[in-house]
Amino acid sequence: MDQPAGGRIVESLGPGSLRGGILITIHRLSYGGADRVAMLLANGFAAAGLPTALVVLREGGEGQEALLNLLDPNIPVAFAGPALGSRHIELVRGLRFIRRQTDRADPAIVLASSSNMALVTGLSRRGARSGAPRYVMKLTNPVIRATHRDKVRRSYRTRLYDLIFARYDQVLLLSEAERASLNALYPQHAARFSVVPNPYVTAEMFDLPSKRGGQVRHVLALARLMPQKRLDRLIRAFARVEWAEARLIILGEGPERASLQRLAASLGIADRLDMPGFAENVLPWLASADVLVLTSDYEGLPAAALEALAAGVPVITTDCFEEAHALLDQADQCAVVPRDDLDALASAIDHVLAAPAPPAGLQAIARPFEISASIAAHFAAIVKGDASA
Repeated sequence: MDQPAGGRIVESLGPGSLRGGILITIHRLSYGGADRVAMLLANGFAAAGLPTALVVLREGGEGQEALLNLLDPNIPVAFAGPALGSRHIELVRGLRFIRRQTDRADPAIVLASSSNMALVTGLSRRGARSGAPRYVMKLTNPVIRATHRDKVRRSYRTRLYDLIFARYDQVLLLSEAERASLNALYPQHAARFSVVPNPYVTAEMFDLPSKRGGQVRHVLALARLMPQKRLDRLIRAFARVEWAEARLIILGEGPERASLQRLAASLGIADRLDMPGFAENVLPWLASADVLVLTSDYEGLPAAALEALAAGVPVITTDCFEEAHALLDQADQCAVVPRDDLDALASAIDHVLAAPAPPAGLQAIARPFEISASIAAHFAAIVKGDASA
């Protein structure tokens, strides 16, 4: 494959090349927030003088070029191989690949970048837990999701993560609400849990000049077009919005594009829906947005919400992540609504669109998630072992 502008692609990491450093594992380079966070963390660790490398289990992720271009070109990236047509087979291949690269590069820390990487990275750990490397994972999605309604599924997930957490020295969580619920569910692992803010927000977002408030109001969604995001729910609610000049902009790409377009046509709002695809730079869209809406079934801590708050854009969300109420209940013009209450969702959107003045105080909520501050928090938690983070 061609070498992009960023990210130094290698077949294998050099012997001892990560001694005293960190190895970050990723399934594939997608447009998901966890993968972008992994790039930013890698850059931050490398900038702090820590030898850093990425191991990616599958070539050809839809966001690969964009994310490699975001990466410091001095950071090596080793791919386990091409797509195999089965995620499970790729994970089996990846387990062996992670183990070989860890043995070869000899890092002090192995970081599983997401919930998707937790099991395979944990299983790659050899023998007893004493000595280097330390194993750290980021929990990026809930252990028990809203879609896990049957007792068998919930019991399976609870037991699975009990086994996963036991493979790690430290588990990085996205919010205090999540830590409280996991402490109750897994008291035996409470000492492993640390809360660290994800690097979501750029300085440019805080300084973004607003273009919102015109006669045509913009309702924005930043999301992959995937079942989890339940953009069908957003389209159905938008069809009930009373503000006649409102437009819905769904910024993202994915396999549900055609079905979402058909739904909008069936509801008579196709001429009020824009779906421009994936945008590497979301700043122009945030500048003109009057409100950002999330309608997912479940999330960890959605980057889109923090980015919007940093830009001074109100956020309306379903109760899809544990920190939603703590984050937004006291925020001007923001709202948390039940997942399947379309009337409440439409009413909340209308309330924001009719507001006479822009909201105040939203940016303060997003400050802890500014990139440099968050990377410093990760460095303190992972490298210095500050579990009080």
